[in-house]
Amino acid sequence: MSGAASSRLARIAACCFAATQRQRCSVTVATFILAGLLNAGRADELEFFEKEVRPLLVERCFQCHSGDEREGGLRLDSRFLILKGGESGPAVQSDQPETSLLLKAIEYLDEPKMPPDGKLADAEIDTLRRWIMQGAPWPSTDDVDAAPQAADSAWTPTDKQRSWWAFKPVHQLALPSVQNRSWPQNGIDQFILAGLEEHGLSPAAPARSATWLRRVTFDLTGLPPTPEEIDAFVPEDSPALRVQTVERLLAAPTYGQRWGRHWLDIVRYADYHDGDAKARDANCEPMNAWRYRDWVVDSFNRDLPFDQFIVHQIAGDLLPDPAGGEFYADGLVATTFLSNGVWDRGDADKEKMLSDMVDDNVDTIGKAFMGLTLGCARCHDHKFDPISQQDYYGLAGIFYSTHVLKDLGGKGANYFLNRVPMAERSFVEQRDSQVQQIADCNTKIKALDDKNPRSPEEDTERTALIQQRDTLQASLPAEPPYAEAAVEGGTPGSLFPGIQDVPVHIRGSYTRLGTVVPRHMPVFLSAESQPPISHGSGRRELAAWVASSENPLTARVIVNRVWQWHFGAGLVRTPNNFGLLSEPPSHPELLDWLASRFVAEGWSIKSLHRMIVLSATYAQSAEATPDKLQQDPENRYLARFLPRRLEAEAIRDAMLSVTGRLDTAAGGPAGDDLNSTRRSLYVQTARWDRGSFAMLFDAANMDASDEKRTISTVAPQALFLLNHPFTMDRARDLAARLQKDAPGVGSDIDAARLQRAYNLLFGRSPTQKESEIGLAIVESDATTGWTDLAHILLATNEFVYVE
Repeated sequence: MSGAASSRLARIAACCFAATQRQRCSVTVATFILAGLLNAGRADELEFFEKEVRPLLVERCFQCHSGDEREGGLRLDSRFLILKGGESGPAVQSDQPETSLLLKAIEYLDEPKMPPDGKLADAEIDTLRRWIMQGAPWPSTDDVDAAPQAADSAWTPTDKQRSWWAFKPVHQLALPSVQNRSWPQNGIDQFILAGLEEHGLSPAAPARSATWLRRVTFDLTGLPPTPEEIDAFVPEDSPALRVQTVERLLAAPTYGQRWGRHWLDIVRYADYHDGDAKARDANCEPMNAWRYRDWVVDSFNRDLPFDQFIVHQIAGDLLPDPAGGEFYADGLVATTFLSNGVWDRGDADKEKMLSDMVDDNVDTIGKAFMGLTLGCARCHDHKFDPISQQDYYGLAGIFYSTHVLKDLGGKGANYFLNRVPMAERSFVEQRDSQVQQIADCNTKIKALDDKNPRSPEEDTERTALIQQRDTLQASLPAEPPYAEAAVEGGTPGSLFPGIQDVPVHIRGSYTRLGTVVPRHMPVFLSAESQPPISHGSGRRELAAWVASSENPLTARVIVNRVWQWHFGAGLVRTPNNFGLLSEPPSHPELLDWLASRFVAEGWSIKSLHRMIVLSATYAQSAEATPDKLQQDPENRYLARFLPRRLEAEAIRDAMLSVTGRLDTAAGGPAGDDLNSTRRSLYVQTARWDRGSFAMLFDAANMDASDEKRTISTVAPQALFLLNHPFTMDRARDLAARLQKDAPGVGSDIDAARLQRAYNLLFGRSPTQKESEIGLAIVESDATTGWTDLAHILLATNEFVYVE
C-alpha cells in the first residue's frame, strides 16, 4: 500500500473506530483488570520467593549471613534484617531497588563481591535481581530471629489452616430465598440475586438476542456465529431455542478445540521447545505432544467425566483398556501431561535436573487439580498452607518412582525422553526380533564383503543372506506410533533408579539427604492413617485421592475455572491457589452448591456449561449505571456482564472464519506457518519462541501452569493488525467474500455488501452513520475500497471483544 493510501486508511480508520465503538465501560474494565492483578500480585511474588529465591539464599548466602553467622554484620534470613543491613548499610533499598548494595555485590560491580568464592550464574543473578526489583517480598509469617526449621522436625497445622474454608468438606446447600422471584432461571441466579439484593443492587437488563448468541458461541466454540445462525435465532428467541442452541454448540467438534485450549493453559502445554524444526533435538523434544492435545480435545468433546480425566493424566498407563485389549492407548497418551514440562535440558547437574522434573510434576498437579502450591514445601514446610516438607517428599517419592526419561544423558548433554510404543507387547516384541534379524544379516553380509578375495562358496552364502534380509524387510510391519508416556520405575542412572521411598532433601538439595519418607498423600488434607503404598509408584493412589469426591478442593477448583472462562473472573480470583494467600470466594455458598451438583451429576463439564450459560446471570447485558460502578466497580456481585477481549487464538480464528477461509481439519501435528488457514490450536506453540502472534496477544505462558491470561494493549498489536501479511490477506479475503455474496454493481449492491459485512463481523446491522462512513470508504477508491473497509472492520475493538 502506498504512503498516501496508508495515511488515508489511518484517517478513515480513526473515524470508523469512533463510529463503530459502542459503550463498553472501559474504565470499569480497566479497574477490574488492575484489581485482579493487584490481588494476584502478592501471591505470585511470594510463590516466586519460596520456589526460586529462598532456596538460592539458603544454598549460597546463609552460610555466612544467617543466624549467628553474620559476616559484615549482615543477615539475609529475614526481610527486616535485609532492609536494616550491616556495616555497609541497608542491603536492599525498597524505594530505589536498582541502587541496592546486594544487587551491586552479586553482580561483582563493587566491593564486597558476594559470594566471595565465585560469582553466581547469570540465571541466579536474574532471579535475585527480579526479587529485589519487586521490593524483596518476604512471607510475613517468618519470625525475624527464628532459626531455620530442621528438616525432620515435628509439624502440626495451625488453627487458621484448620479453619480455612477451602480445606473444609463441600456442603450441599439449600437455595437462598429472594424477593424478585421472576428473575432467576436456575439455582445460580438465586445465589447471585440474593447477594445483589443484600447489597441494594439489581441485575442488568438482558442482553440483546444477537449479543447473547455471539457471547455463547464464542464461549463454547471460540468462533463467531454465522449470519445464517443469527437470522434463525434472533426472531425466534425463546428459552427452548436457547437450550437447543447450547446443545448444538456443545455437540460441535469446535467445542472440544476451544475448551481443550483452555486446559492446555493449565498444564503448561507446548508442541515443542524449539520453534525451529531444523534445530530440534528429537531425543528430548516432545515430538508426539500433539497426541496429548488431541486426546484433551476428544475428552472434552465426549464429556469424559472430569474425575476420570484427572486419573488418566496422572496414572493412565496403569488403567486397563475398556475394550479389553492388551494396552490402552488413551491412557498412555494422557500421561504426556507428566512428560511435557519445562526443564533444563543440557544441565551438567543431572540429579538437580531430575529433582526439578519431580518438583514440576508435584507443583503442576497441585495447582491444576487442587489449587495448591505444593511446590512451596520443597525446601521447608509450607509457609501458609497445611503442607509439610514431609508431605512434599511423600509425594515426590511417587514421581521419583516414575520415569518419563529413558536416559539422563551425559554431563552437559541433552536427556532422552521416554517413548512408549502404542501397540500390544507381542507385536512390539515380534517386530523388534525381526529388526534384529535384519541387522544380523547386514552384519554378516558386511563381514563377507570385507574379505578379499571371496570364494565362490562365500558368494552363495552372501546371496542367501541378501535373500533372507530382503524377505524379512518386505514383511516387516510398520513401526507403531509412540507416546511420550510416563511408566512405572525410577529414572535409570539416577540416585533413585527404582520404585522406592525417598529422603527429605534438606533445604531442597539432593546433596543433603535427611530421613526417608514413605510415599503418602498430604496428611492434613487426606488422613493421618493411610494404607502404605506397597505396589507400584503410588500414582494410582494419588490419582484416586485427587479425583475423589471427598477431596475438598478438586471439584471447587474446576468449577471455579469453568466459571472464570465464562465470566472473565472466577468466584475465587486466584484459581491456582485456594490456600491461605488466596482471595476468598465472592459467593462461597454458590461455589459449594455448584461443586456438589457437579459431582452429583457425574463430574460432567457439559452439564456445568448448561447450568451457567442458560442462567439469567450469564444473559445480562454489560449495562453499567453510575451507582453500580461506584458500589461494585469490580463487578464482584455480578450485577452485569463484563465485556472482555478475545484470546489470541480466537482473534485469529475469527478472522479466518468471517472471511470464509477457516480450515476445519482437526488433529495431527502442529504446523509452524501462521499464515496457514487451520485453527490456531494447530499452529505450533514453542516454549523458546516469544515472538509469535500468540505471544503478542497474550497467549499462555508455557513455562508453568497459567491460571489466567493477562490482557495487554501494546503498540505491536496495532502494527500487526495494520501491516502483517496475515491481516492483509484476511482483508482481501473478506472483500472477495462480500463481492461474491452480493455480486453486481450499484448503490443497492454496496449497501447489501455493507450489511453482510456487519452481520459477519458483529452480528448486527450498521447504524446510519456507520453506513455513511463505510460507503464513503468504498466509493473513495474503486480498486481498493472494499479491501480498505474490510481491513478497518477487522481491526475494530468490536470485532475482538465479546460483551
